[in-house]
Amino acid sequence: MNLRHRHSGHSAEAALARLADGSIAENERSELERAVAASPELAAKLAEQRRAVAIVAAVDIEAPARLLEHLRSPQPARRPRSRWATRRGLIAVAAALLIFALLGARDHGLDVRGEAHLALARATLAPPRQSASDHAVLTAAVGGVAFPDWRGRGWLAIGARSDAIGGHSVETVFYDSSGYGRVGYSIVAGSPLAIGSAQSVRHYAGVSYAVLKFDGATVVTWDRDGHTCVLASRRAPAAALLGLAGWA
Repeated sequence: MNLRHRHSGHSAEAALARLADGSIAENERSELERAVAASPELAAKLAEQRRAVAIVAAVDIEAPARLLEHLRSPQPARRPRSRWATRRGLIAVAAALLIFALLGARDHGLDVRGEAHLALARATLAPPRQSASDHAVLTAAVGGVAFPDWRGRGWLAIGARSDAIGGHSVETVFYDSSGYGRVGYSIVAGSPLAIGSAQSVRHYAGVSYAVLKFDGATVVTWDRDGHTCVLASRRAPAAALLGLAGWA
């Protein structure tokens, strides 16, 4: 598919936006994906759209009513914007959402659900190695809380990432098993995050483990030495995650 021939610049951007946020129709998806694969320019635009979607997805707040009303109200037709104007608009929206996120975090505290998406995201770093001094843990740690080495339990560290959300640094290690696929384990530095509503709370050895549902995934969270630990998986059941959490 040639987007230049079949779409105006504006509708091509709209098609890429639908592909980025997953709202595109199945009969259009494969054709558009082939076009993106064949065009570095389209691939760059799609990456830009996905960055904007990721920023929006990371914000677990409700925008002010005035902003929502403005976004939902019909807007007058405008001339197609230049590539720079489109990019500048995306940056402005992302910046506004981040400001609202920080204000919301300051007033109400961050919620575990606002962080759980990082435990479900893709790895951007190589996995940490096994500690030379303690084979039960990996070399990665947050504030003295080390990530466990679960290879003896059938879970191999396959990647990692490092992020920041609402002023909290977040380190994540991803593990993979033959039975349940991938699990993300995030440790959030700083004061514990708010849990919000939980499906259930389990108690073991003096520690409370909350089980949540987030974006179709199962999440288990608990506090350890003043930091928030989060385990998340789209395939592993709560019992498996609680077993790992209790061992950690």
